[in-house]
Amino acid sequence: MSKNNILFIIPDEKKVYENVSVKVGSFHLPPLAFAILGAIAKESGYNPDVLDLTFYNDYENCLEEKLSLNPAYICLTCTTAIYFHVVEIAGFIKRKKPEIKILIGGPHASSTVEETLRHDCFDYLFIGESEKSFKQFLEGINPKDIEGIAFKDEDGSLNVRPNPGYLRELDKYPFPDYALYDLTKYYLPNMHARQNPVIWIETSRGCPFDCQICNKVVHGQTFRPKSSERVLDEMEFFYKLGVREFLIADDGFTSNMKRSEAICDGIIKRNLSITWACINGIRADRVNQDLLIKMRKAGCYRIALGIESGNQGVLNNLGKKITLQQIESAVKMANRAGIEVFGYFMFGLLDDTEETMQDTIRFAKSLSLDFAKASLVMPFPGSPLHSKYSALGLLYPPENYKKYNVYTSPKEVYRHPTLDWEIIEKYQKKFYRGFYLNPGYIIRRLVHSVKNKTLFSTIRTALSVDWF
Repeated sequence: MSKNNILFIIPDEKKVYENVSVKVGSFHLPPLAFAILGAIAKESGYNPDVLDLTFYNDYENCLEEKLSLNPAYICLTCTTAIYFHVVEIAGFIKRKKPEIKILIGGPHASSTVEETLRHDCFDYLFIGESEKSFKQFLEGINPKDIEGIAFKDEDGSLNVRPNPGYLRELDKYPFPDYALYDLTKYYLPNMHARQNPVIWIETSRGCPFDCQICNKVVHGQTFRPKSSERVLDEMEFFYKLGVREFLIADDGFTSNMKRSEAICDGIIKRNLSITWACINGIRADRVNQDLLIKMRKAGCYRIALGIESGNQGVLNNLGKKITLQQIESAVKMANRAGIEVFGYFMFGLLDDTEETMQDTIRFAKSLSLDFAKASLVMPFPGSPLHSKYSALGLLYPPENYKKYNVYTSPKEVYRHPTLDWEIIEKYQKKFYRGFYLNPGYIIRRLVHSVKNKTLFSTIRTALSVDWF
């Protein structure tokens, strides 16, 4: 066993889309988390390597080859929908090389600590943000003395050391190590990117708002920004390495609008010929016209808004603390600035009725959105919604996490308190037909596609969708 080798394994994300009829909205990029932890590992004197199983059809053969190198540690992370595959991977490793220690982290593991460690294939679980705890672990500190880690003692009892709080002073941590990846493998088509290579970049952590649908176990509710200079230094560093586009991973890039303006000013001043997008979503009440114009000048071509519902009462009960008027205003300002707007909507919210879902369809059609996505509500572990549904007895036991997939129906996950799933799914399809087959939208999109030379990709996208 090579005590200085660490293997980071990315589960095969194709498995999330195996039974999905519409795959066009999905894309795959190098995980930011492993780029961050890979940099921490190098700082600690280790040799990190990454295996992305998404590029292989037979994960066992790939693993066999990597296991022959005898890494000291194997690191896994996952969302809820891919957790089943991570358990498969860890189980395979333990059968082949039981001496290798397997570390797991990420939103699902951090939300289900005790349940995850019931699997004997996982040796250590890192809770929440793990830069500090991971570094201490690699430096040989006794796990019992590390905060933010969980494991089984020799007698089988569970030893959980919660994080005392979320990381501050994010500027002091090393740049993510994207040299661990072959970026040429992660090419994104025009629907998802304007330039390649593309990477995720993080400029802040934490979201101070109380939306019921979000899992904030990993980054919490305290907004913690990197300084504008640190963000710009990262962008310039990766730009010099050949990166041409950035997807902002933040929960709230514009939470501090002055800082956002400073980042835009810096991009322009440093003459970085980049494109970027806030596809993880920004709040409609945290933008103004001047900021959006500046973002466009700095290379931002698309923002996403978490709109969720077109009914104000439903939004209020969801904890959004945002109004329909603010959403309308944000979309119009982005239109004037020349920035595309992607609207995220949800059907099957706790307070939804047929009337409120129809309100959502009408509202979406009234907005000059470039794209819209309507998901069915999924109560992920760690979110307030999951706790509420559990308390109401709406979740079906035992929980089959493979079914916690936003691209499929949740009808095997939970029971909606007032609506049949057939009704909810009917309105979801009605949303897509009403929005994308709206003559006004089609004309607007065709004009945009011709102007931006994306007509053929737009047509291919439209033909790939099951409208009925």
